[in-house]
Amino acid sequence: MRPPLDLGPFNADIRGMTQTRYISGQPGFLKSLMRGLILAAMAIGGIFVLMTGAVVAFFVVAGLTVFGLAVFALFWAKAKITGKPFGPQAHYEQARQDMEAQFKAYREPETDGPVIDARQTPDGWSVED
Repeated sequence: MRPPLDLGPFNADIRGMTQTRYISGQPGFLKSLMRGLILAAMAIGGIFVLMTGAVVAFFVVAGLTVFGLAVFALFWAKAKITGKPFGPQAHYEQARQDMEAQFKAYREPETDGPVIDARQTPDGWSVED
């Protein structure tokens, strides 16, 4: 018969691992103070990163706005100097003129002259009187 299995040392190791309450060590005033200071430093760092991102985003949006206004002013000045409209108005007017020309061409077919009545004679069709 086998001797009974001695689980004493095994149970002692398990008991030591399951009764662990403080992974970082035993609590103390200095450890709590350091933990609080590290937490405060990380919060300040996070706010700094957040504010830096907000400033960068603000300058990107402001730069795009200034660029858009400059392009608009350039096209507006060009339209005033040349007297020609720019943008959708110019394209709309040209498209309207093209459509009117096509409509008139469709409505007014080209003619070869007056319409002559033909009549049937014993010799065939004739257009003479």
